[in-house]
Amino acid sequence: MYLPSNLTAAIIDLDGTMVDTLGDFVVVLQHTLADMGCHPIEIARVDRSFVELTVGKGTEDLLRRSLAHAWGLPDDDTEVLEQVPQAWHHYQGHYSCLNGLHSDVFPGVPEGLQKLRDLGLPLACLTNKPTAFAEQLLERKGLRGHFAQVFGGDAFERKKPDPLPLIKTCEALGHPPAQTLMVGDSSNDAQAAAAAGCPIVLVTYGYNHGHPIGEVPALAHIDRLDQLPINAGLRAPGAG
Repeated sequence: MYLPSNLTAAIIDLDGTMVDTLGDFVVVLQHTLADMGCHPIEIARVDRSFVELTVGKGTEDLLRRSLAHAWGLPDDDTEVLEQVPQAWHHYQGHYSCLNGLHSDVFPGVPEGLQKLRDLGLPLACLTNKPTAFAEQLLERKGLRGHFAQVFGGDAFERKKPDPLPLIKTCEALGHPPAQTLMVGDSSNDAQAAAAAGCPIVLVTYGYNHGHPIGEVPALAHIDRLDQLPINAGLRAPGAG
């Protein structure tokens, strides 16, 4: 199945779609937990397998669930909720220093982004990662130049899977949702796209909270970003 021929713009998710950032999250979270006075055994609980199932719904959610997991407490425990602001303070300092140092761009991503740009489609990156960290990561990985806009989880009143960030990003790009492709790696992206009215393509290698991404409805499921099923006739109006 080819992408719709009327596409005029595209929105691309970041973590799990363009960059494998699990290593960054693990290192930063473990430093954060150490700053919070956690025992080494508690810190070790927040490993790659835990983060892969947890990441994707914003930093506050990740910190809350990581603290709860480390301490063996429910996610909504009062002690956990009270400690999230302090954890965020430590996390922010570590992430700004370590962002991108333990992560890698997925194969096919630069080529896939260039294919979209060659079609004349303006691109936006939309992620639940804080905007400053998203900008920093894209710069460090050499991807920032592909994007006309970058919006993080703090850019709007709500985060994905709410459709508001997609709707606002489409407005910023100046293109209607029905003509704006969303590319992501999780049900968060798919739910947001469906509610916003954007067509969605999902990559098969990302972080979908431990659930098979093939079970999530999408126009296509692809193994690499440069495998986007582009119709030979697709070209944005005004493209050379």
